[in-house]
Amino acid sequence: MDSSWAVQQNVVIAFSFIGFVLVNVPLYWHLEAWNTGCIIYIFWSGSQCLIQFINAVVWRDNVINWAPVWCDITSRYMLAASVGITTASLLINRRLYHIANITTIHLDAKDRRRMIVIDVSIGLGLPILQVLVYWFIQGHRFDIFEGFGCFYAIPNTILSWFLCDIWPIVIGCISAVYCVLTIRAFLRRRKQLSELVAANSNLDFNRYFRLMAIAAVEVCFTVPLGIYSMVQNATGYIYPWTGLANLHYQFSAVDQIPAFLWRADPQVAQGLAFTRWSFIGTALLFFALFGLAAEARKHYRDAYVAVCSRVGVRTDFYTGLSSRLGIGRPWKSFVSSFSRSKSDITMPAVTIDTFIQKSRPHSIRTFSDKLSVSISLTDVDSAHSIKLASPASYSSTCVADSPADDKSLAMRERRDVPLPSLPSLDLEPEFVLDISRVMMERPLPDVPPSVRHSVDIV
Repeated sequence: MDSSWAVQQNVVIAFSFIGFVLVNVPLYWHLEAWNTGCIIYIFWSGSQCLIQFINAVVWRDNVINWAPVWCDITSRYMLAASVGITTASLLINRRLYHIANITTIHLDAKDRRRMIVIDVSIGLGLPILQVLVYWFIQGHRFDIFEGFGCFYAIPNTILSWFLCDIWPIVIGCISAVYCVLTIRAFLRRRKQLSELVAANSNLDFNRYFRLMAIAAVEVCFTVPLGIYSMVQNATGYIYPWTGLANLHYQFSAVDQIPAFLWRADPQVAQGLAFTRWSFIGTALLFFALFGLAAEARKHYRDAYVAVCSRVGVRTDFYTGLSSRLGIGRPWKSFVSSFSRSKSDITMPAVTIDTFIQKSRPHSIRTFSDKLSVSISLTDVDSAHSIKLASPASYSSTCVADSPADDKSLAMRERRDVPLPSLPSLDLEPEFVLDISRVMMERPLPDVPPSVRHSVDIV
């Protein structure tokens, strides 16, 4: 095989897995809103992308029948998924029609259960019915295409047109009728609908229009492509259907088709490429409409904050960035987060000469804060005066210094810009200095002096 074929296989494998992951991202909040149509859409699209990924990996470069039972199941599942996605689009259009006609905004528990039962019956019942009628048009067990995997075996008969090919066209036409009626009802009751939607926490106009968009896209693509497929089958070779005995002759046979054979037939190559890229496209379309919305970004932010809180990582940067980008936060939250970020900035501590009018403490204390204040007690002079000062410090911890220290005095004299002197405060008359207590000999600490002379900055 050439390199381009290997690149094509890698691209299909990668996008199949990406489609499976991305389409399941909005599943949680659709479960919260009981949006049955979207849940069924995610189920069929995501599961088929996963099966397609597994098949592409297993049969990447071979046609060996590794897992016959797996192929029996997945070949039928592919038929069910092709009908299930169009059915899910029908359910979405049907629900939007009832919302536009103001019939499903406020439901009690009984009505909600009935609505869910009807949606599930349609969303799962029609695909299961397709699998049941598959036996009447099945030529043999299944086919294995190299690079693709298991595929259902349906000969091009007139009966297969009505039991298989016509399903997407019929469902798409019904969905198109609902879509047109929804738009007409919305234009008629726009004001009333806006009031009711505003009162419903599980639905807003953004989600409403996204649902309409995905349903309309499905209708626009399903019906034309279904008609194109019918025309291709009608103009190609038609196998004469003479009965089940003839159709099921050697029913257990498995056709194993290498890549160089089916790639030589343009019609087969186009059919296989359309089949697998249609499932990938539906998954990516759903994520583009619902996985990148404002509510989705809010869930991503909440999940990020929850994970970071678990591992002990700060989320200030993400919160500030999301606020500045306007992701799910009003302007008021942006201002409050900006104020908090400003308060977290630590400025260097600067001390000023401070005169405190209070009695002398029993021990020398140190203060650690944004503004460091230290108290120095000098020896009592002849007038028994007390000099309180706080030398300038850029450390978060200040220790009382003695002004009698020559080195400290020399450092203060060498300051380029001395701090302005503050006027001294007159002591109140009530202040009484305990001379006997001041003259007492200060006790020495019973701990060895520190041998470190450097300042630790944390």
